[in-house]
Amino acid sequence: MNTRPQPRFVTRDKYHTVGQYLRDQSGSLLDVGARDRVLFNHLNTQRIDYHSADLGPDHDLQLDLESKLDVPDRQFDFVVALDVLEHVEQIHGAFEELARITRHSLIIALPNMASFRRRVSFLTAARLGTGKFDLGPTPPPDRHRWLTTYDEMNTFIAHNAQRTQMSIRDHVHEIEVGYRPQRWLTALALRLARSGILDPGLFTGRCLYFLHRTPVPLSSRETATRCVC
Repeated sequence: MNTRPQPRFVTRDKYHTVGQYLRDQSGSLLDVGARDRVLFNHLNTQRIDYHSADLGPDHDLQLDLESKLDVPDRQFDFVVALDVLEHVEQIHGAFEELARITRHSLIIALPNMASFRRRVSFLTAARLGTGKFDLGPTPPPDRHRWLTTYDEMNTFIAHNAQRTQMSIRDHVHEIEVGYRPQRWLTALALRLARSGILDPGLFTGRCLYFLHRTPVPLSSRETATRCVC
């Protein structure tokens, strides 16, 4: 059974956070939904063997998360999907596929669409601070399929991590960073979130979940056989 780790709060963006997390790690990494490969610039590429995946042609792999991935089980040491799953209709199946091809760690980022800033944006401008939900006159090239909110994101990750034999090792809250006149407000939000005075979901713009593969214990029979010398 997964135990939820104590949350960490940061003000740097998701790429910096992932780069810092992996700075001392070695192995192959698949960046799913890589788009313009921003993550690559934050990695120690002398230790990390980087591969990009997306629907476009200019990537190492062309993957469609709406269906089973043509990738062997546990193919990559690290699999990263930053602000990707909320775009996928079959989000539960996509999570399972990402976990399947992960040998060591799965890193997922999801935006919190119910943060205080987004609530104010919707109240004052009838928009959530992104055009991914807009109903335009023509079909959009991309959109969010899910309205991801703080508590529901945490429940989704915890349940599906356990279902796929993954454990949550780290839970990072990305506090929304304002423009220069609002930096004092960001500092205040960070202090309030860390103190626990207010719900951290109010100030969190994004959550990053660092999941590790849970070792499968040997059965008593396997253990006995293995111990015979």
